[in-house]
Amino acid sequence: MISKDDVDAYRQQVYEAMIRLRGGESLNDEGRHELQDILKSFSDEELKFGMPFNTPEEMAQMLTEQ
Repeated sequence: MISKDDVDAYRQQVYEAMIRLRGGESLNDEGRHELQDILKSFSDEELKFGMPFNTPEEMAQMLTEQ
């Protein structure tokens, strides 16, 4: 069973991977907020469903492709 803490940790790992993909430390606050908004568009249940199939890095890659 995947706990709320597991989902929260996964969400944080995805967010950190998204930052790395978008420029790392050079990403400004506006860019970070944009990434947070993208990630917030996914519910805990949606993330929980995908966790067994996608690493945080794979999820970040999918979310940042545009």
